[in-house]
Amino acid sequence: MARVAASFANTALCFLLGALMLAGLAACSSSNAGGQQAQTAKSAANSAIMVIDSWTAGAVPSYYAKATMRSLAQTLVDFDRQLEGAHVSDSSKQLARQLTAAARRAEDAIRSGNQAQAEQARQDFHTAITKFGGAGPVDQATAP
Repeated sequence: MARVAASFANTALCFLLGALMLAGLAACSSSNAGGQQAQTAKSAANSAIMVIDSWTAGAVPSYYAKATMRSLAQTLVDFDRQLEGAHVSDSSKQLARQLTAAARRAEDAIRSGNQAQAEQARQDFHTAITKFGGAGPVDQATAP
């Protein structure tokens, strides 16, 4: 059973790190920069949900979850900063602030071992992701 759990943890970690790398590559693209930044933020938020789910299930060790969440939080902070001076709707800027706040709460929750706080951050991420389709021009670039 321990071998299965370790295998699952390794698979989950590889998937999370792969998603993070893809998000980073998307940020490097110069075409449709605003849409790419929004897609990167959405990917980071989805990755954060996966980290929280894996951590609360005990499938990912806390130190991996903390490191991954720290990186995802930085991606979201960068997105928030880029929108501050951009010509986008206030709702898009508010959405970026919500994602950043959720990332900080999730990072704090994992650091302190507070699963209830992590679940609340997960819900905040989910709520923000559902707003990506209608919050403004930046977000519409991420709609499928």
